[in-house]
Amino acid sequence: MKKIVFILVSLSLIGCGLPKNLRSVDEKDSSVIGISIRTLTLKIFNNKPETVYFVKLDEKDENNLGNKIIPSNYARGDYVYLINARPGKYAAVASFFTQTDNSYNSFYDAAIIRSTVIDVGSNQVVFAGKLSIENRMKNLYQNIEQNGDKAQLHYYNLLKSFMYGTFYCGTYSTFERTKDQENDFLLNTKKYFRDSEWMPIIDKCLEVTEKK
Repeated sequence: MKKIVFILVSLSLIGCGLPKNLRSVDEKDSSVIGISIRTLTLKIFNNKPETVYFVKLDEKDENNLGNKIIPSNYARGDYVYLINARPGKYAAVASFFTQTDNSYNSFYDAAIIRSTVIDVGSNQVVFAGKLSIENRMKNLYQNIEQNGDKAQLHYYNLLKSFMYGTFYCGTYSTFERTKDQENDFLLNTKKYFRDSEWMPIIDKCLEVTEKK
């Protein structure tokens, strides 16, 4: 069985300033990935993920089924971030939010994962897109096992021992990644990341976006 690599980080801090340990560029080629997701569960919930699980895909990984799972390490506004990501190919595969003392976990179907696949280079701040995901539950118990597709089952088996609460099949609803959305993402990220070593990289990415 392939070795599963987990990077242990603190839970995302929604609405707080960028933690000191994330203000520095860890490696000379480190980058940042940001994504905006709503997992539609119940209208009374905020439905904003606190943590998004990314997979770093290797060339040998087929159908976006990888084993290197990396949780996001910061959340602010409409975005969840993976800060100090190494260059490579990534995709979002699962997420959770907590409310009323419960955790609501969403495992993304193959269509969602495919839409979020993004190549990350050195010293970049990249926007993986804006998604709306419908959380579906047909069975209170073994919902993923009985109703999940191959991707959902794969990532559920990798992550279930680290998660508790209610498990949903996240079904593709909408996905967008426009120039305007990317520009808004970078402008907001610049505010959130002020007084950090990421500022020159963000400014450079903004220049590139404005020229598109």
